[in-house]
Amino acid sequence: MKLLYVASDQRVPGRTGGSVHVTEVASGLAARGHEVHVVALEGRGVGDETFTLHPSPMALEHRMFRWTARRGVARLLARLEADAVMERYYNFGGEGVRAAHDLGIPVTLEVNSPLAEPSGSFKSKLDRLLVVRPMAKLRDEICRKVSAFITPLPSIIPEHVPRAKIHRVSWGANVVTFHPGIAKKDLPIPNDRDVVVFSGSFRPWHGADILVRAAVKLPRAFFLFIGDGPALSRCRALAKELGLEGRILFTGAVPYEEVASYLRWADVGVAPYQPGRLGQMKLGFYWSPLKIFEYMAVGAPVVTLNVPPLAEIVRSTEGALVPEGDPDALAKAIGNLLGDETDRQSMARAARDRVVEHYSWQKHCEALERILTETVAR
Repeated sequence: MKLLYVASDQRVPGRTGGSVHVTEVASGLAARGHEVHVVALEGRGVGDETFTLHPSPMALEHRMFRWTARRGVARLLARLEADAVMERYYNFGGEGVRAAHDLGIPVTLEVNSPLAEPSGSFKSKLDRLLVVRPMAKLRDEICRKVSAFITPLPSIIPEHVPRAKIHRVSWGANVVTFHPGIAKKDLPIPNDRDVVVFSGSFRPWHGADILVRAAVKLPRAFFLFIGDGPALSRCRALAKELGLEGRILFTGAVPYEEVASYLRWADVGVAPYQPGRLGQMKLGFYWSPLKIFEYMAVGAPVVTLNVPPLAEIVRSTEGALVPEGDPDALAKAIGNLLGDETDRQSMARAARDRVVEHYSWQKHCEALERILTETVAR
């Protein structure tokens, strides 16, 4: 198939979860023999030559202006004569869906943020302010024109959408780049310490501060925090306040191609999300838990929240589950894993096996290919 993948607000190549997602899906479908074209913002660094990148035609490089890319996407689509279109959903998007529908081309929508609107969201407030509810109308128009929906959580898609159109597909990890055999990054970490790792973008709802508080209760462990973001300075200050100097390391931003070598330090990987800090999460935990998949891929047991779908991904054979926002419970779960090396090594092998079998980008693209093929054949 010839495919056009519209992700106008994402930067490719890039280091955010969205950028990684777009790159992995495009390259994964190309590896399966499809001709893949991607509409995205041009990033820095070495691109992926397995697919063709078309610079995003947005009027301004901000996701709220995605709708301005519609004419440019339509012109590109008419020139390519693509068999199918796939769009990465965003509130102010729809450019790929509308252009494909106008040309009679089947279109699939990736939905990894709420298409259904929780009360109190920015979009619902904007709609009330504008009286005629333009955002709700746009959402309903997009839903009518989409041939198939792909999502990790069906509850974030409006109830009026026929359930037969919705395909639940989990995101994944690159199990070739992230694997137990990769060499560790040279870091100032004592060789006689067990290492607990957090990786992420340090947003307030990622819960890094909860892990810093838990670290106080685990004096024999070393804590490695990988990444950058708005909550990093607060975590650094908290670590200093709690006297954790000497057994905690904040790396700051790391090139994505090096993340696996940092994660290889992990005896335990931790994802202490706090969805309660974000109103949209009333619809369920819809975030792509990329860090969890990558911990598992390098062979690390995982401690994360006891909420679906995280509790489906990480079972008792691959790690432990804890309640939200509880540093005592988090410290106890980590301590239990660190205290039994035999059990921890068994979990590490099980985690790697599970992500390879169920949660790799290869498995994701296999499922995606089936859905796209069925959609085109209708």
